[in-house]
Amino acid sequence: MPVVLVPSALRHYTGQQARVSVPGHTVAAILDSLTAETPEMRSHLFAAGALRHFVVVSKNGQDIRLLQGLATPVAAADEIRILASIAGG
Repeated sequence: MPVVLVPSALRHYTGQQARVSVPGHTVAAILDSLTAETPEMRSHLFAAGALRHFVVVSKNGQDIRLLQGLATPVAAADEIRILASIAGG
């Protein structure tokens, strides 16, 4: 089952787990599975059905925007990393 690497800023939604195994064969399906288990996280990742502009998702170290976006296929041994920018001022 693919593993999602969760940034520290979002770990309170996953019970402080840095790595979460979730089912899915595409990045979209994996993020849907993840946010089904942790619905509060959805608004931090998505706006109007699309990834927020400051959220970067990678598959095995490659930015999915350079692959097939949310439709990028995922195998059982793949790692999906969420990078969420944090800004302040």
